[in-house]
Amino acid sequence: MRDIALILHVVAGVLAVVFGPLAIVTTLRRHGLNWVGEVYHWTIALVCLSAVVMVPYDWGRLWYFWPISIASYLFVYLGQRAAEAPGGLWYRGVLRGYGGGWIALWTAVAIVSLPHHPWTWAIPIVVGSTVIEWLCFNPSRSWAHPAPTRY
Repeated sequence: MRDIALILHVVAGVLAVVFGPLAIVTTLRRHGLNWVGEVYHWTIALVCLSAVVMVPYDWGRLWYFWPISIASYLFVYLGQRAAEAPGGLWYRGVLRGYGGGWIALWTAVAIVSLPHHPWTWAIPIVVGSTVIEWLCFNPSRSWAHPAPTRY
């Protein structure tokens, strides 16, 4: 069971790393939920579910992946909810939700890849959060004011 969960975890993680930025850009351009956001949502869900399955096999070393998994999924869920009902400052929910999930994903990658450097978890959080908040308060005009549709 652990080996199957690990394979699913890695494949879904690679897809989530690729689809995260695509989901953000596509959702902001199209002003709503789309297939790229859906793929990102479900890849993050699979990453989180497989992490939760693997943690009990090595609890002492991996216990912290439960809260990271829960936070990652909740961030992406927030982004998806914001994308489903665009209006007002909806783009902030998309940026913080989808972007926060992507930051949590990279934080987990840093923790696993560089275990002898415990400070590395701070790099994706600090850099990613700074970029997201800058974009939230300096949005593109097209995010806040969609182009008129032609019928």
